[in-house]
Amino acid sequence: MALLHALRDFSPDVELHALIVDHGLRTTSAQEAQTTASWAIKAGAVAQILTWNQPRKGQGHAREARHRLLAEACRERQIDCLCLAHTLDDRVETLRMRQARPGGEAQLTGPSDIDPSPTWPEGRRLVIARPFLSMRRHQLRAYLEALGKSWIDDPSNEDRAYERVQLRQGAWPEGDGRELALLARSDDALRQRDRQRAEASTLIHEIITLTAWGGAQIHRPGLQEADQDVAKLVLRVVVMAVSGQSEEPTPRQLAQFYDAACSRQAFTAAGVAMTAEGWLGRDPGAILGRADGTAGVQPIHLEPGQSAVCDCRWQVTAHRSITIAPWGEKTRLAEDVPAPLRPGLMAVRDGQTGELLALPGVSATDVAEFEQLAGQRIAMRLLPQTLPTWFDAKACARKVELTLAKRG
Repeated sequence: MALLHALRDFSPDVELHALIVDHGLRTTSAQEAQTTASWAIKAGAVAQILTWNQPRKGQGHAREARHRLLAEACRERQIDCLCLAHTLDDRVETLRMRQARPGGEAQLTGPSDIDPSPTWPEGRRLVIARPFLSMRRHQLRAYLEALGKSWIDDPSNEDRAYERVQLRQGAWPEGDGRELALLARSDDALRQRDRQRAEASTLIHEIITLTAWGGAQIHRPGLQEADQDVAKLVLRVVVMAVSGQSEEPTPRQLAQFYDAACSRQAFTAAGVAMTAEGWLGRDPGAILGRADGTAGVQPIHLEPGQSAVCDCRWQVTAHRSITIAPWGEKTRLAEDVPAPLRPGLMAVRDGQTGELLALPGVSATDVAEFEQLAGQRIAMRLLPQTLPTWFDAKACARKVELTLAKRG
């Protein structure tokens, strides 16, 4: 609510959309969402309630579902900037949780002022802005009180079953030396992350070639000569771009990819198969399904004019009735693709007869338009995110500070 009023005060001429997620985890959540929507409409926003239809307990599941719902709503409205009201208190809580886990200083990079959406492919091209990340939670409450506005406190924030709630109830005093030291470490980690991303953005053009069929090739000498941390960052991003999976490869998988690439060995993990020659492609096992019952990629049927994302890697717009499904063959039809990777290709077939019409990126076709999403994935992971020209996050936060200053 504080974010909504600050945005309206800061940018009165810009249409604001209030996206309200009802997680469905409490009996009162639907009514609370309706109340919040009515307040948002009174504040001059276009309000919409987004309902999680398959609720599962656990803050991780809720966060994943929330980001997916928000990203889908933004895409429907052609919105490219999603503002969230995380505060400095939220940042400290997140950092305290992360420092308790293995992973070193790299764990201490988030959340930050501007980030790409964490959900894929729904969140492609979506930037997340957090204008209140330097402000305290109590300041936002005081701001709403000064405006005479109401808000709802989520009772889940009092449930000690959640790690974040335990930290919140045992919060360090404001300005505590431990807090300042942790924030300083996080700032250092963010600067290091940005430096490595900039170096990786340059390196990736030197050592990685993306292929038309959805794979990539590694230039091994350049990989071995580069700084190892930067080289592993490039591999992480490329593996995610080739796999289309939302999850990052684990540190162990990443180290195995790096060692295998340097020693000219084949390796498969995280939805990607790498040949001994350094070609990366979709893991055929992940595409076709595995003997242990793990499901493969499900077929997609499109009628003329319909669009869909296929395997989280291709944006497809059909010109005729088609079905897109795993190909699963090793024939020489795709002779430009290394033989071990051919079963991991997708096949476009006639929607009625099943006749093979094309392989995306391999054979020319006029049956559909294919946009490969790997480049977007790489850009989102390595390039600095930018905000719309009308939006100044710091100026938005100053609106709150000025209101509190006037209040005295």
